[in-house]
Amino acid sequence: MLVETRLAPLAILSLLVACASPPPVPAAHATAPPPAVGSPAASPASSSAAHSTGLGRIEFPVSGSEECARHFRDGMSALHSFEYDRAHASFDAALKVDPACAMAAWGDAMAYVHPVWRERDLAKGRAALARVREEGLTPKELAFIGAARALFAVDDMKEANAAWLRGAAQMHRDFPDDDEIALWHSLALLAVYGYDRAHIEGQMEAGALALDVLQRRPDHPGAAHYAIHAFDSREHAILALPAARVYARIAPAAGHALHMPSHTFVHLGMWRDVVPSNERAFEASVVWERSRGHTSSKFDWHAHAWLVAALLELGQYGRAKHVIEEGRAMLVAAKDDTALHRAGYAEEVAAYVVHTERWKEADDLLLPVFAAMSDESAAAESMACGAHAPGGGGDFRLPLGLFARLLGNAVRAEAALQLGDFATAKKRIADHKAVRAQVAPWLKTLPPGMAATWEAREESLLARAEATTKGAKFALDALERTARAASERPAPGPVWFPPARSTLAAALLVAGKAKEALTEYERVLDVHTRHAPALLGAARAAKAIADGPKAKTYYALLAEQWRDADADLSALSEVRTGGQ
Repeated sequence: MLVETRLAPLAILSLLVACASPPPVPAAHATAPPPAVGSPAASPASSSAAHSTGLGRIEFPVSGSEECARHFRDGMSALHSFEYDRAHASFDAALKVDPACAMAAWGDAMAYVHPVWRERDLAKGRAALARVREEGLTPKELAFIGAARALFAVDDMKEANAAWLRGAAQMHRDFPDDDEIALWHSLALLAVYGYDRAHIEGQMEAGALALDVLQRRPDHPGAAHYAIHAFDSREHAILALPAARVYARIAPAAGHALHMPSHTFVHLGMWRDVVPSNERAFEASVVWERSRGHTSSKFDWHAHAWLVAALLELGQYGRAKHVIEEGRAMLVAAKDDTALHRAGYAEEVAAYVVHTERWKEADDLLLPVFAAMSDESAAAESMACGAHAPGGGGDFRLPLGLFARLLGNAVRAEAALQLGDFATAKKRIADHKAVRAQVAPWLKTLPPGMAATWEAREESLLARAEATTKGAKFALDALERTARAASERPAPGPVWFPPARSTLAAALLVAGKAKEALTEYERVLDVHTRHAPALLGAARAAKAIADGPKAKTYYALLAEQWRDADADLSALSEVRTGGQ
């Protein structure tokens, strides 16, 4: 690690054990009115933190007037939940009532950094930070500002995050009892080590710090939020469940707070909890964006996609299709459609086609992903052109539009294979490869293993396309290679496209190697809990080798998951009768 781990492993473990059950959240905390605003307070301003904003409660005294402090706390509450637009609005309000409010300028700068999403606007962040005047500030305020200056002093994102972490760790050593500083340290750890299996101890330390604060401050939005991110993996999600259970109650007005618990729920196979989590998140985004005069392009299409995925896992294909069509209508009608909307829509279509095996619908459903941007003047920015890659001169932005086209081409290739159109499948694989080349400028900023998974996907698809001439053994050998090459720890979230091991398992089952197929399906389920296609495949493989207990277990798990499924699911009778 770049800094010495503050908590020894046993200390971290003790914190995790202490947080095994969710802390109570007093209902009044999310809805209590703000204190009356009196005359400007002495520096630092009062830290009373009761909010009517529905964004949680924090205590963060700052130098300046009480009205400035109130707006600042609103901004920080929003910032802790990654509600960046809201944060900017609150910090701007603070600066309007008190232009000398240094910490509001600091907060505005930090809202241009989206560490977990690997995005930032360096120019705007530096401009906001330049407004900070350090005269008369407290040592803690100067420490926050110093760490921010270190972050914005470096162009390279990885180096900048490392500098931020060094500063945050030093702050934590200097002020070990300050919860806001502890959480800033937690977030800096996530910025550097998030989703990096090679440095899992960094994520665990981030989570331990967050849970430690949550034990003392059960209504703090950042404490719950960062714990969920830190433990955002199948192996560790159970540690985040206490935080996931309370986060939406802490910050009910924040769409991201309503969505984030579903990260934990997905890892634990709690699909019935995933549905309302994302329904509420999407609805909250609609209310907020419309209140700001924004169009549907700003809605939370990420949550919309997770809603579709959960419905599919529950076997509710009809309802999922309705939600997809709802999103498609808004995408097609949009005058300013965005890459985020396209990326969410591509995920929805991919999951739908794969779950339902309605391969003939793929090309039509994916048309909006490959259409020209409705606002051509914004097309380059919306698709994340080279200017938005590391070192490209623009604000750093992930190429979500390209990600959408990558996934879209993979689905079109899979559909062509399933329909026996091998020539078209090869064309779509070539399209996938071409888009992957366009993503190259971003590779060093992407989660480890993502590029390897894309390459493995291409090899897997191509091997199956060539199996008619090179033989089934050639395809099986290639699928085994690609299954090994694909990331064992994919990006958190639902399954949008069949994991490499699922494809291998299906091929093994067709080849009469049911025992090997069962092993591969079980490895998929170790990563993607209660993923319906893998449960069904595992049940069928176990039945094929006459392993009655396992077959019964997998059929029973899926039957419970599909208890509210559409009545016309082709496999529903098989599942409910245990394969009899």
